[in-house]
Amino acid sequence: MSQLNKKNQQKLQVIEYFKNGMKNKDLSEKYKMHHSAISKIIHNSKILQHKETMEKYGANKNVLRYSSVHDSLFEKCTFLWFCQKTALGEPVTGPVLQAKAKQCH
Repeated sequence: MSQLNKKNQQKLQVIEYFKNGMKNKDLSEKYKMHHSAISKIIHNSKILQHKETMEKYGANKNVLRYSSVHDSLFEKCTFLWFCQKTALGEPVTGPVLQAKAKQCH
């Protein structure tokens, strides 16, 4: 197991212990870390768990940011409208695009 993977596993263990009621002070003593480091791990717990899930299911480890599309039909519709307008030579500014997105959604 690589050193980085060990650190990630340790961070996930810290999160689990915290969820089960263990206090920050106790965690810092157990893992020999400063309490602010424990607080930072807990604060970033959603990001760490999301990364772990993505890696478990074979996502690219080199991606810095994982994006998710909540409504792909909405995205396709808005993008199609944008492409049509730009093909006609009409300028599409940010506020116009936002208004159309609100209208479609």
